[in-house]
Amino acid sequence: MAHQTARSGYKKLQERLDRFPHGLVESETMYKILSVLFTEEEAKLLSQLPIGDFGVPLAMKRWKKSESDTINILDDMASRAVLIDIKKNDETRYLLPPPMIGFFEFSMMRIGTHLDQKVLSELFYEYVCVEDEFVTSLMTIDTPLGRALVQEEAIEDKALYVMDYEKASEIIKNAKVIGVSTCYCRHVKEHLGEDCDAPKETCLTVSNSGDSSLIRHGYAKEISKEDALEVIRVSKEHNLVQFAENVQSNVSFICNCCSCCCEVLSNAKKHGYTNAINTSNYICVIDETNCIGCKKCVTVCPMDAISLVSTDEDGKKKIAIVNNDMCIGCAVCDGSCNFDALEMSHRESRVFTPVSLNQKLILQAIETNKLQHLIFRDEEKVSHRLLASVLGVILRLPPAKQLLASKQLRSKYLKKQISLYNEKAQQG
Repeated sequence: MAHQTARSGYKKLQERLDRFPHGLVESETMYKILSVLFTEEEAKLLSQLPIGDFGVPLAMKRWKKSESDTINILDDMASRAVLIDIKKNDETRYLLPPPMIGFFEFSMMRIGTHLDQKVLSELFYEYVCVEDEFVTSLMTIDTPLGRALVQEEAIEDKALYVMDYEKASEIIKNAKVIGVSTCYCRHVKEHLGEDCDAPKETCLTVSNSGDSSLIRHGYAKEISKEDALEVIRVSKEHNLVQFAENVQSNVSFICNCCSCCCEVLSNAKKHGYTNAINTSNYICVIDETNCIGCKKCVTVCPMDAISLVSTDEDGKKKIAIVNNDMCIGCAVCDGSCNFDALEMSHRESRVFTPVSLNQKLILQAIETNKLQHLIFRDEEKVSHRLLASVLGVILRLPPAKQLLASKQLRSKYLKKQISLYNEKAQQG
């Protein structure tokens, strides 16, 4: 890695991307990935951009380029999905997404791009599935990137207790624009010759704003809500797990994942990362009186959370048991049992799901000691609205998280606000 230590454009971009809460761990493989996705000049330019969205004037100032040259560069990178362009009224804003979930996935979400996707697949597999440091940093954050959705047919009798954000059908119903893309994980495995027979066109992009950069640039194909529900139905038939962005409002994606190809599922099982996925509010419960030990639920469980144990001395009679630490509450197992021996039951306590993307990012930033990067995302200007938003989230955190945030910022003001807020809370 010696050739990268001399502050090359790629090194600067790595440092910039590592300011995200879930960052980009440095390695030789990582630099190879960046060199496939970006020219060194593009990497140098991107390294100068702030965290968060920005307009053309800021990029012009940072890059010292004309307006037309700046727009051409930004639009070119947006057309390749390494930047996201956001249409707001008459203005176009741009956003450098994180590596995951972000431009890593976008690069594989359509077939036949200008990129050498076979080479990329080999590099992604090495970086995400073989090298330990990146996947460990990604999957050990207390606030996961994604959450499991329970298959709705399994909880029809509990409909009164299910929140809208827990149901794929409601997320789809409330969306203004929906797109479908090629599954990143199965596409990577296809190039490695290890893909399964599950359908690949199952990755749903959801927009509540009425606009989608991925759709505009051909990385997702716009579909109707009815077609999106059909994707969910077909995915269920193939025992795929429904994953959604780990927020309650403005969910941006629903993935349908298989246990053999999905990098999240496979790494969670391989390393025992029980916190890699935010579970649903349900858990599989076995009725021992009805279970005959047929092993069907064991076979389909994507997390290997179900196993068989002997109930007699000679080992002939077996029943299924559930490892509660590994069960993500997806209900893929529910349709496998013909003996009414399992059901999805409410967890003892409701699973915490961040309300918004902003809350999720703040929590992740606190947990990874990167809160300062999130607050001071634009070194030239700190928005009062942003500070108020961050403070509002911090004040509602548990005391331990508040302390972490205060230490990271080393802010007397923040300490004082936390103290006042807690005093008022105690007074009722």
